[in-house]
Amino acid sequence: MQKPTKGKKRKNNALPIVLFIALGLIGMGVLVYQGVRGLTGNPIIKSQDDVPRLSVEEAYQAVRQGQAVLVDTRSVEQFAELHALGAINLPIGSLESTLASLDPEVWYITYCT
Repeated sequence: MQKPTKGKKRKNNALPIVLFIALGLIGMGVLVYQGVRGLTGNPIIKSQDDVPRLSVEEAYQAVRQGQAVLVDTRSVEQFAELHALGAINLPIGSLESTLASLDPEVWYITYCT
């Protein structure tokens, strides 16, 4: 049996432990983040089924009470033909480019029919 010599370096056994702890902390952080998003009413939207829906009555009351702005996402021509009273028009095709100009503190309710 050979004895280790003073000139040889020992393997660093702490690296796997540090990586395991780091991955555990990241995993816990993700779970806490998802929980907080769910509790604050700001869920993580993974598909269109996760988008919160309002009834017509709920939308009407929110707009009527000044809590929300109604946004018609149809084309300019369709909006000109007929739209809900007080609605603004942001066609879905240009929504991405105008998104930055919207106030993040305002509740926007979109519709397209």
